Amino acid sequence: MLYASAGPLHGMIENLSQSGALVSAATRPLEHQLDVELRLSDGGGWATARIARIVRVEPDDQAWRIALAFDRVDASLRHAIETAIASARGAARRRPILVIDENSDRKRDLIARLSNRGMTPLAPKTPLEALDLLSRSQLHVGVCLLAPGFGVPSTDLRAVLSDAFPWVSVAEITDDLDATTHQAIDTWYATPIARIADAVA
Repeated sequence: MLYASAGPLHGMIENLSQSGALVSAATRPLEHQLDVELRLSDGGGWATARIARIVRVEPDDQAWRIALAFDRVDASLRHAIETAIASARGAARRRPILVIDENSDRKRDLIARLSNRGMTPLAPKTPLEALDLLSRSQLHVGVCLLAPGFGVPSTDLRAVLSDAFPWVSVAEITDDLDATTHQAIDTWYATPIARIADAVA
């Protein structure tokens, strides 16, 4: 979260290092310096970089990409950043994709196809398990394959994903498993985490 004079700006981290971050936000900040609060994968909740300097702001479709340089990084934030980077590298190797489908035969076939293409399909048994997997920052799940059913309407699940996990891209599961597999992989490679996949392969 970025704190500007007009109020907080919610954003998603696209790139992160010990010296700064690239954040995607819906609103363009007017200041040159911001207070920054980061939610990182050290399991400790919120880590704070008290002041960050804006290096660059660029338009990106419906959002703004904001490059930040941290002015102060204490030991706890440094540890959180190191842990987040390690988790991202692990996710780039695993390529996790969440598969939500009540059709067991179709799900089993889709899991096999994704595994054969080098992805790591995760198949939760309940909606709560799905939310738990999405909440595990160490996994960095960026893609959710969703079919109708699963105990709740797919529109409800889409709303939860959009509100609570805005960084997760949703792709439809259909009976055309070749097309579904291709769509899932293409969607994963469009996520920010995919950008470091080649570097850690």
